[in-house]
Amino acid sequence: MADANDLIQQQFGAHAKDYVTSSVHAQGQSLARLLELTQPQRDWRVLDVSTGAGHTALTFAPRVARVVACDLTPQMLDAARQLAEERGMTNIEFKPADAQALPFDDNTFDLVTNRLALHHFADARQAIAEMARVCKRGGIVVLDDNVVPPDKVTAGYINHFEKLRDPSHNWAFPTARLETYFADVQLVVERRDTLKKEMEFEPWADRMGASAETQAQLRQLLLDAPDAAREFWSPRVDGEKVFFALTEAIIIGRKI
Repeated sequence: MADANDLIQQQFGAHAKDYVTSSVHAQGQSLARLLELTQPQRDWRVLDVSTGAGHTALTFAPRVARVVACDLTPQMLDAARQLAEERGMTNIEFKPADAQALPFDDNTFDLVTNRLALHHFADARQAIAEMARVCKRGGIVVLDDNVVPPDKVTAGYINHFEKLRDPSHNWAFPTARLETYFADVQLVVERRDTLKKEMEFEPWADRMGASAETQAQLRQLLLDAPDAAREFWSPRVDGEKVFFALTEAIIIGRKI
């Protein structure tokens, strides 16, 4: 796990500023959907796990009493803190933390969020267990992450593609597997949603510093994909630009 965490810190430390401006992370439609599905209350205390550049934490902060935003990577916390200061938000606390061993007491938070990060964790099941542990009974855990089809061969092809672009990528799961992880830790799934998001290839590859050689490999994997992966990605070429779609799932579980 230490090696995986080192890789995450290395990758995201080097590209923290890119995630501040990334439209997928800063303005993705899932942010508005998270608010709609959770209906945050003014007296809530919220934990945003693996906050990255802080976009999810900053979305919830104006609507709740307090947000604790934690992340493994110091540069990400610095970027998130700076963004909060620029927006004049004072009810956010920033803390270093490993999502698989959260430094918080049991039954502490009304809402625990984790957006676009689970696929980096060495042990996704343990991370979800930790989110459930620190959530209050009757509280909500919200997971929002990229997902893959249930077919193992297709899932493997897509995950290989992702890991080639970003070595800190571990594994993206089918929605059904994530729901099983919720059930294992007494989180009752109340809502689920799936969003398609079209990505422009070059900015997506650049965000993790993929070399020209790596980008050429990625482009070939994308455009020459087997039928099932091609159906999942729906790649298209527009002049010099290449686009493809990813699928993002939102799962809302209540702690019983």
